[in-house]
Amino acid sequence: MQFQKNSSPTPYLNRRDQYRMMGLLGVLFLVVISIDYTRKPENWAWFFSLDKKQSDSELKEYSLDDLDFRVKEPEHGSLPADTFVVVSDPATTIDLDELGFDVAQIPPELLEDVQDKRVGLLRIEQDAMDRVLKRVRALKQSELENAATHDVGFRVVFTDAEKHRGQLIAVEGTLWRFQKYPFGDPETETDDLWQAWFFSSDSGNNPWVVFLTEKPDELTPGSGLSLNRKISLAGYFFKNYGYATEEGLHIAPMLIAKTLTLKPIPATADTKTENLSLYIFLILMTIGLLFGIMTWWFVRSDRKFNNSHLAEIAASRHEAPPEFISSLADQPTNDPNQLVLPTTEKEKQ
Repeated sequence: MQFQKNSSPTPYLNRRDQYRMMGLLGVLFLVVISIDYTRKPENWAWFFSLDKKQSDSELKEYSLDDLDFRVKEPEHGSLPADTFVVVSDPATTIDLDELGFDVAQIPPELLEDVQDKRVGLLRIEQDAMDRVLKRVRALKQSELENAATHDVGFRVVFTDAEKHRGQLIAVEGTLWRFQKYPFGDPETETDDLWQAWFFSSDSGNNPWVVFLTEKPDELTPGSGLSLNRKISLAGYFFKNYGYATEEGLHIAPMLIAKTLTLKPIPATADTKTENLSLYIFLILMTIGLLFGIMTWWFVRSDRKFNNSHLAEIAASRHEAPPEFISSLADQPTNDPNQLVLPTTEKEKQ
């Protein structure tokens, strides 16, 4: 007679069961890590390319709330709010040589008469304005864009206007208002400018204002959500420009530029949504496939165990022998309601 020796350990010490528990813990750990990762908005920025950081040259010690947007009162005389005086002098001639050869900077001495935090454009600023416009009209848009500085933001020019006056800077933002601006000879419109208001990523609810010598072909005058286009431009910083609002006088950094570039309307939004859906679908399919494989492996392991000799031994240990069950019939029985508990020490003994 041949007996089979059972060398397998009990189920809770079985190596396969231990691997199964480790696998389940690993899946649980993966789920917890996935939940913690996906709950953070910054971890989804790479889907939409939103993780653009501000330049290190920003004046981080100033917040927008700390800036003083009050307009200076004129020393002599006054004008009603949001009015200005611009006088065209036909005899004024500007030689490009006096502007220098540095495209990125208008010589500061040519802009000494510019006054910050005053409402509108002042008569004393006429010559300085004409010099900058002369430079802008003489250069190509590509030359301006290539020479512009990209690391100067809203707070920088606002808090240190004298240092950056006349500097050619590149700015990106969202267009909010676009309108024609009468300038120069009132008898003709050939020298009129275009005025655009826009918000940059670092300006909060405070706009920039830019005066353009050329109108973008695809842009029509308007304001508000009728525009709401992403733009980029390269312009010379001229002054902190005072203007009237419903809440009183306010200040905006003023640029003078040739034109602005309208960025394409993001038709890629649908593509990004499709790509995002594709990524999510692939991730869910991978997780589902992983759980499917693990479930199949567990079922296969269970079936293999049920067909093994170890399963028979385990099942036999859960069943009581017949003689043990029959012996229970000979045991005396008592009615719990008729039991009297001892109350004294003698009765207990």
